[in-house]
Amino acid sequence: MKLNIYIISHPIIKILSNSIIRNNKIIIKDSQQYKYLGFLLIYETMRKYINIKSIYIKKTNYVKTIYVTDPNKENYIFTNLIETYKIIGEITLLLPEIKVVNIDTKKKIEKIHLDLKNTNTNKEIIIFDTVLKSTWIIEIVKDLNKNKEICIENIKIACLACYNQILNKLGKEYPKLQIYTTEIIY
Repeated sequence: MKLNIYIISHPIIKILSNSIIRNNKIIIKDSQQYKYLGFLLIYETMRKYINIKSIYIKKTNYVKTIYVTDPNKENYIFTNLIETYKIIGEITLLLPEIKVVNIDTKKKIEKIHLDLKNTNTNKEIIIFDTVLKSTWIIEIVKDLNKNKEICIENIKIACLACYNQILNKLGKEYPKLQIYTTEIIY
């Protein structure tokens, strides 16, 4: 297994994940903690590749600086909204340029019905799940890589916890894939 696995060790994330992950299960007692944990996890995943552009507006007595995300870059979050709506809802309020794509993980994933083939090849995709425990992630990565022509380096997986068996399968097929998690379950 040669995956790039990042176990996030930010103190706030550690404290929040302790209150949510118990006995290898996600226990939601406080939806606010769940929401914050998801937001911080997405932040940690995105902070390395999100590009900020500066716009300078000259006023009569001063220069005003406005920061915006790079308009030539598209950011997507692929997730099962039925399971993750408490987390993802706030992210779209804070970062409205992120496109959230709902993936129904209960059905067989044949193709992602989204036109990602356009002139802009500068796409970053986060596949988000609460607990990475099934192989639907592999199917999505395969579809994005082969059918949508997205480089593996532009696909990241973020999850609150993940099972070691799934990481082994991902590592065999996609060794350059990056995974961000708070805990690995053995």
